[in-house]
Amino acid sequence: MVCLMVMVLAGCTTTPPVKYYTLDPFFEIRAEISPAVAKSPLAIGVGPVEFPKLLDRHQIVTRKSRYQVDVADFHRWASSFPEDFLRVLTRNIATLLPTDRVAAYPWADGFSPACRLHLIVEQFDGRFGGDVVLNVAWSVQNQADKKAPVIRHARITEPIGGETYDELVAAQSRALGTLSRAIVDEIKRGGGRDQ
Repeated sequence: MVCLMVMVLAGCTTTPPVKYYTLDPFFEIRAEISPAVAKSPLAIGVGPVEFPKLLDRHQIVTRKSRYQVDVADFHRWASSFPEDFLRVLTRNIATLLPTDRVAAYPWADGFSPACRLHLIVEQFDGRFGGDVVLNVAWSVQNQADKKAPVIRHARITEPIGGETYDELVAAQSRALGTLSRAIVDEIKRGGGRDQ
């Protein structure tokens, strides 16, 4: 009788399916693409990007309070979160700048970037019903000169606007779009070019 009850209970419990997510280039950035954009010889190397171990995992991390986080077992990144971050950041920068020579770290042997970006992500999570927070330090180094790299810090917030993981990931994609614009603005000001 006990064995029969165990088998019945085991048949009644079902595990929810795992859902997979990916960051996406910010849609407003896509709208800026123009076939008339001039080509430039400026080569940009994006990365490496450093993540805290808390975020360097397949499960999506959300914040429940200032001191508590939730690691979702059934909502995961389709690939490595740092790799996805780097892929989208690289695509955003390539779209915003008038150059087709933008590569993610590690780049191929034949690629020699004149401008290198290094990022340290300190926080990139969010609270349902609240905001996504991207807290990141980044530097732009012109390889052609001996000057110290331009170092910046950004704390970007983006409202989630709901209680779903789809909305969370969309807000993270928008925050990454904002970071991409800030980096490109710095490169245009001369952070990655010869003065």
